[in-house]
Amino acid sequence: MKRRSVLAAIGSLGSLGALHYTTRPRPDTLEVRFWLSEHAAQYDIVETIQAYLEWALDYDFWSVDVSYGGHQVLEREQGAWPVRSGRWPLRVGAGGVGADTVETARDVNLLVTAGEMNQAPTGYAMPHIASVGGAQYLEALGPPVEQSIRPYTRSNFSMQVLLHEVGHTLGLQHDHGTIFKQGPTTVATPMVSAYAWDDEFQATHSRCGDAYVPRDQREETREGRPARAISLEFSSCSRDRLSSYRGGVRP
Repeated sequence: MKRRSVLAAIGSLGSLGALHYTTRPRPDTLEVRFWLSEHAAQYDIVETIQAYLEWALDYDFWSVDVSYGGHQVLEREQGAWPVRSGRWPLRVGAGGVGADTVETARDVNLLVTAGEMNQAPTGYAMPHIASVGGAQYLEALGPPVEQSIRPYTRSNFSMQVLLHEVGHTLGLQHDHGTIFKQGPTTVATPMVSAYAWDDEFQATHSRCGDAYVPRDQREETREGRPARAISLEFSSCSRDRLSSYRGGVRP
C-alpha cells in the first residue's frame, strides 16, 4: 500500500470514535448500511442485497436494520480496492464526524462494486467497514429463503463473498467457518468460502473444534465435475461468535 493510502487509512481510523465504535453491551439492533458504486448501481440489486443481509444476520439475540445509502463514484471498480487504498475507510470516518456526506451505520458499512470475481482479492474488510465486487452477478439471484446451500455459481459465490466480508467487519475470522459433506458434495460456509479449495488454506478444524472435510475428500466428482457447493448461512461457530459481538474498533 502506498504511503498516502496508509495515511488515509490511519486518518480514518482516528475518527472512528465518532461512530461510537466502542465496546458496549451487545446491541439490541445491528445497524448495517450498504452503498453501490456508480457502475454497480446500474443493476437492480438493492432489494436483493437488503434481503440477503437481513436473512443472513437474523438471529434471536438482536434485530437487524439494513439500509441503502445510495451510490458512490469510484476511481476503480475492483472489490478490494476501496478499502485497501484507504479511500472508503476515509470517507466512512469523515462521515462519522460530519466532514463527509456519507451517513454511516454503527456496525457495518459495506460498499458493493462491479469488480470481477475471478481474481483475488474480490473483497476486503476491516472492523465495521468493507468493500466487495460482483454486483453484476447478484441480479440473477432468487430469494434468500429458497435454500441456503447452493451450487458453486458466479452469482451464488458473489453473494457468499459479500456475506464473508460482512462477517469480517463484525469480528469473524476464516476459521469461524466450516467445511462439511452433503452426500458427495463438499460445502463451504461463508467464512471459509473458496479457501476450502485453496492449497494454502491448511486449517483442519474450525475455531470451535469442528473437523473440516479432509483435503483429499474435497475434490470428489459428480458426473465428471467437482462436487462443490457453498452455503449462504453462517456456521454455528460463526453465530456463537456473533452472539458475543460488542462493537469496538476490534469487534
